[in-house]
Amino acid sequence: MSVHLSEEEQLEVLKRWWKDYGRTVIITVLVAVVGYFGYTTWQDQKRQKAEKASEVYEQLLKLANAEPGKVLTDSDKATITHLAGELKDGNSESMYAHSAAFFLAKLAVEDNKLDVAVTELKWVLSAKPEAATEQLARLRLARVLTAQKAYDDALAQLSPEPAAAFASEYAEARGDILKLQGDLDAARTAFEKALAATDPQQQERYMLLQMKVNDLKVEGPVPAAPAEEKAQ
Repeated sequence: MSVHLSEEEQLEVLKRWWKDYGRTVIITVLVAVVGYFGYTTWQDQKRQKAEKASEVYEQLLKLANAEPGKVLTDSDKATITHLAGELKDGNSESMYAHSAAFFLAKLAVEDNKLDVAVTELKWVLSAKPEAATEQLARLRLARVLTAQKAYDDALAQLSPEPAAAFASEYAEARGDILKLQGDLDAARTAFEKALAATDPQQQERYMLLQMKVNDLKVEGPVPAAPAEEKAQ
């Protein structure tokens, strides 16, 4: 009898527990299930989106990386612009989108549409990309602004100091701007810094920077002639 009563008491406890907490348990389980399937759905969508972006980017590359000597037609450029816009609209934080904007900026420079190039490079910066992409965008933007003779704005893009991988290019860009501004001493210092940060194995670049330094070297003072020579 005591055993029977104990079972009844246990059943009563379970009934009370279910009455108090059963709904919470059901809701918790449902939330977990919905969350799981929601997460997997989101992951699937994210994967599909990445695969689609990869396909679009591959199409863009095939057009943009034309064979040497081949000139892009207006139709090619229109297609590149369309594909790049699709990538930018799809996910502004992706490397595909940033690379697409770089392609558009390059095309704009080649067509002498510098304002368009500035807009594309500023778009990359506005997307807050990773450090390497940001520093590349700033370097290219500085070059375009220099072509527009916006020297102060160009110099502003080159500050603060970049990572070592960009040290030489940044210093060279500063030197080019300072030379155009007439500050030859500062320009020479910048070129020397660029040269010091360049691997001599990069022969063409190393020689170019050496030429830039040599062009701005200050000739030493001509020594005075000895007194005897003056007398003669």
